[in-house]
Amino acid sequence: MKVLETRPVRAGLIGVALLCAGLMASQAALAKVTLRANSQWPETHAGSKVDQWWADEIRKRTNGEVDIQLFYGGALGKANENLELLRTNAIDIGMMSPGYFPAQLPMHAAPNSIPMTMEKVEHATELIERLLDEVPAMEEEAKANGVKTLFFHHLNPYHLVCKEPVTDVAGMAGKKMRTWGKALPRAVEAVGATPVTLFLPEIYEGLARGTVDCIPFSVDLMLSYKIHEVAKHMSDVTVWLGPSNGAWISLAAWDRLSAEQQKIVEEVSREAMRKDRDVTIASGSKSREKLKELGVQFHSFPDSEKQKWKDANPDFFADFIKDMEAQGKGDAARKMIKIWREVTSSTS
Repeated sequence: MKVLETRPVRAGLIGVALLCAGLMASQAALAKVTLRANSQWPETHAGSKVDQWWADEIRKRTNGEVDIQLFYGGALGKANENLELLRTNAIDIGMMSPGYFPAQLPMHAAPNSIPMTMEKVEHATELIERLLDEVPAMEEEAKANGVKTLFFHHLNPYHLVCKEPVTDVAGMAGKKMRTWGKALPRAVEAVGATPVTLFLPEIYEGLARGTVDCIPFSVDLMLSYKIHEVAKHMSDVTVWLGPSNGAWISLAAWDRLSAEQQKIVEEVSREAMRKDRDVTIASGSKSREKLKELGVQFHSFPDSEKQKWKDANPDFFADFIKDMEAQGKGDAARKMIKIWREVTSSTS
């Protein structure tokens, strides 16, 4: 009689065990978060390799619970559409330049747009880290747009790339030059050139068709976008240098992560930013040599001419503070510029 009673009990236990196993498997499946990331850069760019490392590292450290799928070259939307795509949850993560959104992200756009303020890639890292850590208004601005900033990429100095040699300020007169944001067009106009707004995928065709004569661009991006095929002259005036496109996650996607997952993403993001800095600097040296092999000519732009251009520019810092003052963010803007000056005055 005992044996007869044991069999249904045992069968019941097995059923319960199978049910529990099924529930655990279901919970594991639910625990996995898949995030789609749209990048404005091509897969061949050095920064894209860092993005892949970042995604792989997050997947590894979360034991596969967070899977970031990267789509390069604006496969999920154009560069100037990223913010709206994030807001509407059409994408979860956007690798986008805040300089494309000066009205919505003015405090983030400033370091990505204001020209001729720094010369070293390392300064870009220090600047954006300090701004994110020390200026709460940065996070507030991102939150107001439904996003959270994760990290920023770097670019080598944006030197002057033209179809014909330009070696002084006088040579800029009448040139059509690619710009973005609010500040750079004014710097271009200050030396008698005409600003033309073009997004990254449009630059090659713009040069080929004569829509623009010159662009500010780095040596590594010249290779990635094959600009050397349509413009073979680079002059050593740094038109712009600063933190480049950022990795932003929608708040809806961020809230899908557990507190532990969020911590891991933040840690890996800060590591990725510093890794990107080192990869960018190394890529610059290699890219310059490769461009020489491809027939690109490098020209000197004398220091006196560089200073002449800077002197012709408006006071971008003062204008930025004035703009932010009108939005009730004057104190935050002044703190930003104070940090900016401290960073760029450093010799390290």
